Amino acid sequence: MSNQSHWTEQKEVIKTNKPLKLLLLLLKHIPGVFVRALIYPVSFFYYVFVKEARKSAEEYQKQLRDFTGRNIPPRISPYKQILSFALCVLEKMEGWLGKIKFSKIQYHNDDISSILELLKQGKGAMLITSHLGNMELMRSLSDYNVQLVGREVPVYVIMDMDVNSNFSQTLKSVNPKVSFNVINSNQIGPDSIVTLMEAVEQGALVVVAGDRTSPKSKEKVLRINFLGKEASFPYGVFLIPALMKVPVYFMFGLRSKLSIFNPKQNVYIEKCHTDFNCSRTEREERIIQCCGEFVARLEKFCILYPYQWYNFFDFWQEPDKD
Repeated sequence: MSNQSHWTEQKEVIKTNKPLKLLLLLLKHIPGVFVRALIYPVSFFYYVFVKEARKSAEEYQKQLRDFTGRNIPPRISPYKQILSFALCVLEKMEGWLGKIKFSKIQYHNDDISSILELLKQGKGAMLITSHLGNMELMRSLSDYNVQLVGREVPVYVIMDMDVNSNFSQTLKSVNPKVSFNVINSNQIGPDSIVTLMEAVEQGALVVVAGDRTSPKSKEKVLRINFLGKEASFPYGVFLIPALMKVPVYFMFGLRSKLSIFNPKQNVYIEKCHTDFNCSRTEREERIIQCCGEFVARLEKFCILYPYQWYNFFDFWQEPDKD
C-alpha cells in the first residue's frame, strides 16, 4: 500500500480566507499592477516554507524534461511554477471582479467555430478542462458569451466543494450566484445526470476537470500513460459524457507569458472525437478512448506551457493495492 495520502487529504496551505479577502479588497481599490507586484514575495514565501509544493513541482518538471528529451522546460525551476500559480490565483479574482478585458482573451484556429455554432443554435456541450492553466478564469468570463454567440450561456461546473473551501467561500462573496451553477462532484448521482442532460439540451455548458481523481472512488481510476509514466485519471469524469451522450470538447485557458503586466490569456478548444452513441458493451472502451484523447491534449499543452501545471502533489503516485 502507498504511504502517501490522496491529494484531497492534504491540508489547505491557507487555513483562513482572510488573505484572499484582503487580496479582493486590494484589487478593488488599488491599480492591479501594484497588487500583482506582491506575488513575488508571496511566491518566495510559499517556495521556501511549503516543501511539498516545491518537491511536487520539481518532480513534474523532471518528468516533463525526460519526456521531451531534456528540452522542456529549459531549466528546472519550482519557484517559477509557484510564481505562475500565484499569478493564476490573482487572475481568478480579477476575473470574478470583472477586471479582465475581453480584448485580453485570444482564441485560436482550432474547434472554437464548432462549439460556437452549437451554442448559436441553442445547444450545449460538455467541456473537460484541467489544472494546467486557469479554468476558473473561463468561468468568470461567462458573461462574454453574449459577444460570441448572442446570448448568455449558462455554465454548470462540477467540482469538489469539500476541498479548497476557503477559496470557494471567497468566490461566493464576490459572486453569490456562483452556488446556483456549481455541482458538488461528491454528490453526483442519477438525478444530477438528468439535470445536466436537460441543461445541455437547453444550451448550457457543463465544465469539469479531468485531471484529479475523486476521494470517494480512489479505486475507480483510469491508469493512462502521461508524460512517459502511468498516472491515475478520474473514471467518473469520462463516464459522465458516456451517460449523457453529448458533444465533448477539451478546453485549456493558458497565460501567454509569465508577466504581471496583464498578459493575454490563450483559450484552446479542441473537439473530442470519441463517439458515445454506442452499445453498453462498447462503452468502457470508449471511456478509455476519451480519457486517452484528453491526456494527449494535456501532454501537448504541458509542453507548450511547462510552468502552468498546478497539481502540487505526486501525480504519478501508484494507487493503493488494498
